[in-house]
Amino acid sequence: MNSPLRIAVFAVGAIAVVAIIVAFALFGSDSGTDEVLVTNPTATTQPLATARPTVTPVPPPTPTPEPTSTPEPTPTPPPPPTATPTPPPPPSHAQEMARLIFEHGVEGGNLSVISVGAAQWPDESLGCPEPGIFYESENAPYAGFIYVLSDRSDTWEYHTNEDDSVIVRCDEIEPFTGPKVNIAQAAGLRGSTGVMLMRRDFSTGQFEKIDPMTQDELIRLIDIFDRDIPLSDTINCETVFRLDFETPSGLQSIEWLCEEDKNLATGTQGFWIGMTGTVPVQVGDLVGPYLTGGQPPEPPGFRP
Repeated sequence: MNSPLRIAVFAVGAIAVVAIIVAFALFGSDSGTDEVLVTNPTATTQPLATARPTVTPVPPPTPTPEPTSTPEPTPTPPPPPTATPTPPPPPSHAQEMARLIFEHGVEGGNLSVISVGAAQWPDESLGCPEPGIFYESENAPYAGFIYVLSDRSDTWEYHTNEDDSVIVRCDEIEPFTGPKVNIAQAAGLRGSTGVMLMRRDFSTGQFEKIDPMTQDELIRLIDIFDRDIPLSDTINCETVFRLDFETPSGLQSIEWLCEEDKNLATGTQGFWIGMTGTVPVQVGDLVGPYLTGGQPPEPPGFRP
């Protein structure tokens, strides 16, 4: 059966056999080269336990305290003042009451002391200076008392020194009502560099030098003159002394003392307005030691 069909079938079969052989050959070669290792575990390995970290407790945050406000200090109230016992009135109050009754006609049955108190003052005026008077202040303060008398309608105030030996009737001091002058201010005596004491020669009528006064005496003289003094009409008298002050504006002369008035002062300056003044008695205390025997010269017709 050598027909063409038979030959074709045979050829196809041969090719198929060859393909199968080749396939098996290739399969065997791959199996020898790549071996797959399969390991059956003999025991299950347990994982090691990992220690848990120790948890350190975190303290809760401390709350920040609110700032404490400092309380305002409460002022300590001052203790109540201790009441000072009222001193008894000085003994002079009795004589002053009698004086009001007999000299001023005050009804005695209504008179009484309505207040008494201790006091201090800067000079000997005891707080009630009389115009034109110079008061010492060297021993300040000056202690004493104030008391007031009343008849229920009027009052009278009195100042006394500590031992009640000086009584000042304050309500009876009268102010100046007429012309007056402050010599220290009017003559510009503040700032003076010196003062010369002069004395009148009655044979010639001229003033002659005695001595320059000390700086302390100069200062005291100016203090004495530094107050209002009353002015009055000029009297016909010759002054005995003259005080020549060397002031910043020139020479200023103050004449002092005459037969008729031991405290008279005058001068040629315009502020005298043709009048004379009455100066404090302390001027004589300063001038006296410069005089022979402590007495001023006697002018003609002098009568003690």
